[in-house]
Amino acid sequence: MESQSTTKVNWPRVFGCGTLAGIVWIALGSIVTALLGRDFAALPHNRLGAPTPGFLILNVVLDLLEGFSILWLYASIRPAYRPGPRTALIAAFAWWFIVSLGDVTWCSFGLFPPRTLIPLMIGTLPALLIATLIGAKFYKD
Repeated sequence: MESQSTTKVNWPRVFGCGTLAGIVWIALGSIVTALLGRDFAALPHNRLGAPTPGFLILNVVLDLLEGFSILWLYASIRPAYRPGPRTALIAAFAWWFIVSLGDVTWCSFGLFPPRTLIPLMIGTLPALLIATLIGAKFYKD
């Protein structure tokens, strides 16, 4: 029988480490968006080109929720893959892959041209890997 420490998620740590991962994600994601998101920002009716304070606040909150989500995924798969950087990278890649499927779906609907989203999808992978590694480094059961 496994001990509870290997089967239960430490929610206070998920929120604390998720906040850290979210902050790193916000910083790195902002850099990626600034470097690779010009075409996306230029699309009509897009708030990225001229963000309002409300838009910025909403996106900070969403990015923090993404940090919590990725740390929850990391904490959830730790028993199967063992704690450590390899597991953090697996969680980050899985999360990125799932989110990227949604991005591709938006492209398939014709809502965004692939040239606007694909560079951002590719560029955010290293940012997400780094954010997850940093958050996971401090997670303990």
